[in-house]
Amino acid sequence: MQMRKLTLPMIGMDDEADPPWDQLGVLFHILPHLVAAIAILSSAILPYLAGQTTKVAAVIVILSLQVTMRACADLAFRRRRSSDSLQLWLRRFTTVSLLSGLAWGLALAILYGGASPEIQVVVLAVACGILQSCAARAYLAPRSTLLVILIVTVIINIAAIREGNWIMVPVCAAYVGFLASYMVHLIAMDAKRVAAEKKSQVLVAALADSNEKLMHANEQLRHHARTDALTGLDNRGSFDQALRHRLALMRDAGAPLALLLIDVDYFKRFNDTHGHQAGDQVLQQLAGLLRARIKETGGVAARYGGEEFAMILEGQQAQTAKDFAEDLRLRVSALLLPLDDGGSASLTASIGVAMACPTDDERALVARADRRLYDAKAAGRNRVCDTDQPERLASTA
Repeated sequence: MQMRKLTLPMIGMDDEADPPWDQLGVLFHILPHLVAAIAILSSAILPYLAGQTTKVAAVIVILSLQVTMRACADLAFRRRRSSDSLQLWLRRFTTVSLLSGLAWGLALAILYGGASPEIQVVVLAVACGILQSCAARAYLAPRSTLLVILIVTVIINIAAIREGNWIMVPVCAAYVGFLASYMVHLIAMDAKRVAAEKKSQVLVAALADSNEKLMHANEQLRHHARTDALTGLDNRGSFDQALRHRLALMRDAGAPLALLLIDVDYFKRFNDTHGHQAGDQVLQQLAGLLRARIKETGGVAARYGGEEFAMILEGQQAQTAKDFAEDLRLRVSALLLPLDDGGSASLTASIGVAMACPTDDERALVARADRRLYDAKAAGRNRVCDTDQPERLASTA
C-alpha cells in the first residue's frame, strides 16, 4: 500500500495534465533500452568467442524483438491521439515494461546458464547495472520498476538454481532489498520535490492573485482620481489633462476640435425650491445624457464644476459643433425630472461653443468657450452661442 501511495501522486493522478504526460514521455523513450541492449550484447562477446554462437544468436533475437517493441511503443506514444486517456498509456507502459523485464531476464539467463565463472560474473555485473538504472528512475513509476527488477532477478535465479548455485538466492534477495530501499529513498525525495513545487506553485498563484488585485485596486484608484463621484463623468483634473492632450493631437494632425461648456439654467433656484437631493438627480440625469451622446459620437464629457459641464468634440462632430450643441440643448429641455411629491420638473441649459485654433492652448480655448457661455446666459439663457457678440468684439478692439 505504501508503494501505491507513492506512485499515484507521481504519475497520472495529478490535476495538471502536462507533468504526467512529460513523465510518460521519459519512460517510453527508447534510449535506455538501446543502452541496455548494448550492455547485454557486450556480455555476449566472451560466449561468442568461446564458440557459443547459438546462445548469442538467441540473445540477439530476444533483444532485437525487445528493442523493436520499445521503439514501436515510443513511436505510438509520440503519435497518440489527444483524446487518449492517461490511464490507457499507463497500462500500455506497464505491459511493455514487464515484457522488457522478461526479455532482459531471458537474455541474461541464457548467457549465464552453462557459462564459465568469468562469463557469469560479467553477466551478473551487466544485470546489476541494468537493474540499478531501472531503480534510478523508480520515482517515475515505482510499481512497474519493482516488478521488472523482480522478473529479472527471478529468471536469473532460476538459471542459477538449475546449476545448483543456491547461493544466488540470498544474494539476489539482499540485492533486491538494497534496490528497494534505494527506490524508497528516491521516491521520498521526489515526493518532497513535488510537494515543494506544488507549494511554490501555490505561492506563485497567490502572488499573481495579489498582483492582480493590486492592479485592480490601483486601476480603481486611478478611476476614482479622474472621475466625479456624483455623476461618474471625468472630473475637472481629468478633463484638463484630456484637453491638453487632444489640443496637442489637433496641432499635429490638423483635425478640427471644439469645446462645449454647458451650464444648467437657474440651478440654484431649483435647489432652493426642490432641495439638494433633487438637484443631484438633475446633475446625474444630465450626466447620463452627455455620456450617451459621447458614446454615440466619441469625445470627452466631464463635470467642470458645480452645475457646469464640458464636452470635447473632434473630427466631423467638431465641424458641426453648433448643431450638436443645439441638439443637446433640446434634449436637455425635454428631460422630465421626477420630484418627491409625485410631480416633475424640467430645466434648460445654456451652451458656449468654441472651435480650437492651432495657436490655442487650453486656457485660451476655455476662456473663449466661457465667454460665449456667459453671452448665452446674458441673452436670456436656454440657447447656444458659438461666436463672440458684436459689443464684446467692439470692446476688445
